[in-house]
Amino acid sequence: MRFISKRRLPAIIGLLAGTGLLVLAIPHTMAAMLLALSTQRYDYINNPNTTDATIDELYDTTMAAIDWVPTSKAWTRIGYLELQRAKRATTPTDKTDHYLKADQAFTQALTISPMDSFTWARLTYTRLKTGGKEDGTAVAALRMSLLTGPYERNIAISQINYAISLWSQLTTAEQEDIRKKIRWIDTLEHRALVNLAKRNLNNIGITVEAMTKAPTKRFSRFIRDINKPS
Repeated sequence: MRFISKRRLPAIIGLLAGTGLLVLAIPHTMAAMLLALSTQRYDYINNPNTTDATIDELYDTTMAAIDWVPTSKAWTRIGYLELQRAKRATTPTDKTDHYLKADQAFTQALTISPMDSFTWARLTYTRLKTGGKEDGTAVAALRMSLLTGPYERNIAISQINYAISLWSQLTTAEQEDIRKKIRWIDTLEHRALVNLAKRNLNNIGITVEAMTKAPTKRFSRFIRDINKPS
């Protein structure tokens, strides 16, 4: 029986460790590759010219990536693909079904990355579409989005929009925080805030009330712009 030389032992251990790491890396590499190869087409899912067949192919590719390694990025993609399917659905039942599937996908993403304020915002949206306003799950998701992303410029308008929809469920302190957010985002996304305000009378009432505490010039500008014809 031949014995392994003590000099060779570290090299053998290193080889085995390296082989083990390579094996562990393969699933992550495959998952990342599948997502990368489909990114260009995924970026156009909101384009009306993107066919249903392309949406289906992207779904299958993303699920294949999840089969290798479930990541928050992949589950978030599934959520957005289901939102696109809901948008294209032709019956209320199909729309609701896809909103529920999107909700499940975003929930899966958040179990992996619970501090993702953008995904919490998307989850708020799907909850509003699937009865979450009545059962309290929509406002719970909104609270998490606001907690994890209080000053995320890219989702602030959406957060405000959802907050106004759930206004009666917010505490007095939370309502005041939203008023402050309205005044803050007006300095960065004035046009988007004006467009949000003009959607309905409820939006106008809450945004105008918030802006009354803004500097006079900014308040006057806001009033002037919400009164302009669309």
